[in-house]
Amino acid sequence: MASLKPALALLCGILLCFLVQVSLAVKVRHHKWAVEYMFWSPDCEEHVVMGINGQFPGPTIRATAGDTIVVELTNKLYTEGVVIHWHGIRQLGTPWADGTASISQCAINPGETFVYRFKVDKAGTYFYHGHFGMQRSAGLYGSLIVEVAEGEKDPFHYDGEFNLLLSDWWHQSAHEQEVGLSSKPFRWIGEPQSLLINGRGQYNCSLAAKYSNSSSVPECKLRGNEQCAPQILHVEPNKTYRLRIASITALASLNLAIGVKD
Repeated sequence: MASLKPALALLCGILLCFLVQVSLAVKVRHHKWAVEYMFWSPDCEEHVVMGINGQFPGPTIRATAGDTIVVELTNKLYTEGVVIHWHGIRQLGTPWADGTASISQCAINPGETFVYRFKVDKAGTYFYHGHFGMQRSAGLYGSLIVEVAEGEKDPFHYDGEFNLLLSDWWHQSAHEQEVGLSSKPFRWIGEPQSLLINGRGQYNCSLAAKYSNSSSVPECKLRGNEQCAPQILHVEPNKTYRLRIASITALASLNLAIGVKD
């Protein structure tokens, strides 16, 4: 038995080192959010949107597989509850953090704070959104990016990445949309006024009008610093870029195409 003690000590030492390495690699990502309404111009027309910490879309969460995400969310909406659903996250062992009102949790009342705490176990491109009434249509959404775990590699090589959130946008308020869609007889709210990429679009004008002689829509006159001005993705020749694409649309079904011009 005495001869086994050195081997057991060595084994325990190796196991301890492994646990220490794992604990150092895995992190707890803390976020403190306040959800509130604010004036914004997603498509160059000012309307009320639902934002987080004064941002629309909400802040992007980045983590590594195995990390724990903690979001301390305060409801500053005054007259309605709020919950956040973490789309695609499996919530193993944390079903109460799934953000489905009246099913996995009660809605967070005005003035209250709720702490979401969950583990992200799989790498990928995810998103989060409001899951109470039509709050997703009001703009309560954002990206959740999970990188591969420490010591692992992506299945493909790339030199850089871009994150694209696709969404539909109506000029009717989320409350008008909700009443129309739930009324009897049913009232269809129509097609969205704009489609947004990362919360930016252009209503009743076209960025491509100057390239066409037959366009019936006027050319957008933008300086570049407007809330609705499109983001410019800077790329370099002979480089490979990963596009992380998530559709956060409420009702619209989208096709995305990328034009290539020499």
